Amino acid sequence: MKHIKKILIIGGGPSDIDHESEQDSAAFQAISAWQRLGIETFVIDNNPYSLLLQEINNDHTFVQSLTAKNVAQILKAHHIDGITPIFGTKAALTVVQRLMKNQVLQTLQVQLLGLNATNLNLFGTEAEASEQNTALANRLAENNIPIVASRIISDFSELRNNLEKIQFPISVKPLSTNKKRQRRIFQNMESLNNEIDDLFQESPDQKLSLEREVGNYQEIGIVAIRDVEGNKMLISSLEDMNPVKINATDSVIFAPAQTLNDYYLKWLRSLTFEVLDCLGIKGICHLQFAVNAANDEVYVLKVNPVFNSETALAAKATGYPLAKVVASLLLDIPLTAVELPPRFNPLTTILQPLSDHIVVKMPIWSFDYLDMADNHLGPHAKATGAAIGVGRSAEAALMIGLRSSQPSPQDVLPEYSDLSEDDLVEQLIHPTDQQILILFEAVRRGYSASDLSELTKIDEFFFVIMSNLLAVINQVQSHPCDSQALLMGNRYGFGNGMFCHFWNVDNATIVAMQQELSQSKTYKMIDPTAGEFPEAINSFYGSYEFESDTNQLSNQSALVIGKGRNHLGPNTAADTYTAEMLIQLHKLGYKTIILNNNPNSVSLIPAISDKQYIEPVQLGEILNVIDLEKPKYVFLPGNRHFLIRELQKLQGTFKLIVLPPDQETGTIYQDRADFALDVLVSPQAIIPISTVGFRAQMEGAGNHLEEQTSYYVPDAEQQLDVPRLEQLATAEIKRHPLTGLIQVLFAIDSDGNYVVTGITPLRITETIFLNQVTEINWIRVLMQMYTGHFDPEPLQKRLPQINAAGRFAIMQITFPFKHLGINNVLKRRRYEIGAKISFGNSLTDSTDHLLK
Repeated sequence: MKHIKKILIIGGGPSDIDHESEQDSAAFQAISAWQRLGIETFVIDNNPYSLLLQEINNDHTFVQSLTAKNVAQILKAHHIDGITPIFGTKAALTVVQRLMKNQVLQTLQVQLLGLNATNLNLFGTEAEASEQNTALANRLAENNIPIVASRIISDFSELRNNLEKIQFPISVKPLSTNKKRQRRIFQNMESLNNEIDDLFQESPDQKLSLEREVGNYQEIGIVAIRDVEGNKMLISSLEDMNPVKINATDSVIFAPAQTLNDYYLKWLRSLTFEVLDCLGIKGICHLQFAVNAANDEVYVLKVNPVFNSETALAAKATGYPLAKVVASLLLDIPLTAVELPPRFNPLTTILQPLSDHIVVKMPIWSFDYLDMADNHLGPHAKATGAAIGVGRSAEAALMIGLRSSQPSPQDVLPEYSDLSEDDLVEQLIHPTDQQILILFEAVRRGYSASDLSELTKIDEFFFVIMSNLLAVINQVQSHPCDSQALLMGNRYGFGNGMFCHFWNVDNATIVAMQQELSQSKTYKMIDPTAGEFPEAINSFYGSYEFESDTNQLSNQSALVIGKGRNHLGPNTAADTYTAEMLIQLHKLGYKTIILNNNPNSVSLIPAISDKQYIEPVQLGEILNVIDLEKPKYVFLPGNRHFLIRELQKLQGTFKLIVLPPDQETGTIYQDRADFALDVLVSPQAIIPISTVGFRAQMEGAGNHLEEQTSYYVPDAEQQLDVPRLEQLATAEIKRHPLTGLIQVLFAIDSDGNYVVTGITPLRITETIFLNQVTEINWIRVLMQMYTGHFDPEPLQKRLPQINAAGRFAIMQITFPFKHLGINNVLKRRRYEIGAKISFGNSLTDSTDHLLK
């Protein structure tokens, strides 16, 4: 490889059901590694919530749609000599494929990083023909790597010729270019004959895809790396609790795999390395396997040579600095020569990670908001996010993960004891988003592990875990306020709220009991060598041991409570907001601590905080960290009402700051707005920032606030009297006890007068948007304000003139409707999952850029 001086990263675009911030997180860590090597990094992305767009210099970021044309222009204008799509989604792969196909990379002598250029056509969408990536399957088959047998047929003779090669059971799908078709499973020839005519008729081209059916097989993931010299290393195994027929995104996942014996683990490791060699991959790869131990069968299901949620989980589970190592591998630096920060042991890069703990990932869904969507789990991903639990045992990790995934701020798990037997069996056979709780209920009712395994195709091991947890629950419930029952529950991952619920006592009682226990809460390091070598990793999980791996960090620290589980709403914007709080607090001289449990989160990037606690965002865990760290400040999101009330009772040794603020602290006079004025309100000054225009994305929608899902800065749709708006806004602000970033909402009445319709804290999404538009980091300003470091004079000098012509920005909210297969849903703010942004010289210009 020639010496690389400039690298262009193709970003992930707006967050969606198939990705959150995991690519952004990996790219951020890679960039820091490249900077130490003197490499300039450029990023193209249109996701306003990307931490890269917030933290990289503006002259190195391109807020544009991810198209081959836009990327080609950047490559040429800035003399880029390296490009990588592995920190993006399929869109990034597609862009690179088109650039390669059109000879752009070859002409400009741009090196492709991470993927072998000759094998690029095997991945992404450009190689997909008839809805199947047959090129990749053929390549693997040519190299004797076992894949699921599949064929495309167009008549009955082809059907007969291929059945013997594929063997029953088989799945059949009509191929169609205009809509997704579901696969139908057939166990024998008779059942297939009954429906084959209808299936051919469903395909406009009279073509069917035949495939060996492996839906009930066990699904195992392997994350591995490979360097330029062909050295390979397995980072982690991942075991889906559900079989193959349930998308991995929607499955509970254990890391490392729990039910694989050594024979199968070695087999999968060997196959993984064969695939990496066969495809010439340098860097990262996540493979998915179907395993049937009963028949001694293993098949490669999918090859993902990119960073995704599973690679993020592997990194969190092991503590291995995956993104930093891969950044070096992309530059043809061999594993043996990769240099890591001093907190790692020098041998870390070349030692396969060991784990003395277990991590469980729990999927998060949005069906409580979108109840019109089908909540049954199947081959298509539906989860909006994830939360993890880390424990010394599988039982503790599962319980902590389950607690982390629940919306209850009081740490109480829902029960399904009133579910009828018929409904219970129906949900066991056809799982929904409530599956894990339904499984617990079935075990509670006495269903055997073997019967449940037969119904669900889930390994019996997991039902044994659930049975063990239920036994502990029974023990705790039957021994109220007993110290040994409390210690047992703690060791199995129970939270304080669970004891309060079981014993009908308050949290103070539980805390007092815990202080008298022989073993107190301790914290164990998540390090890649399981304590075999001395390392100073800054990630910890809670346990009950005789020794703790950490002590108080500093008497000048700030504890930031993360958002936790990712749901609909601000989502990645809130996570970026949290990450920025950590970055800016560090710049102000504070030691920073984060408590969070989202494995895809940018706020858990090791380099942006001094310490991380991977724990449930619940009262007991927060109090334990406060007791150990004794922070000067505790930052808590405004929508955590229960936690706010409880922590406010304890203020004295720390200052509680609620940020981002709760929208409910605002006042809405009318549920409508034509535009708004964003204002910074501090004790020293009231500083108007910019006007904001609103639009609905759907025809026929009104100007109700929930329906205003496109934002324009500045508002250029009408000629506004800015001095008058400032006067009205200032008068309104003085009537309310709000500080920080404030938005005053306006409408224009029938006489053309400005009418104030509300005043609220600026929403998280719009705060991030304002950062982009004004090129001022407003979260830094807020950190200065709330920690007593704010001086308004330099800020006022930097502020652009309100409504200054020449730079217009649009941010448009995106929704998960397409992924969930629902139509005609009113586009409202509460359904948001991501956003896209564009800039232009005029309102029309920026709108055109957004749509391209």
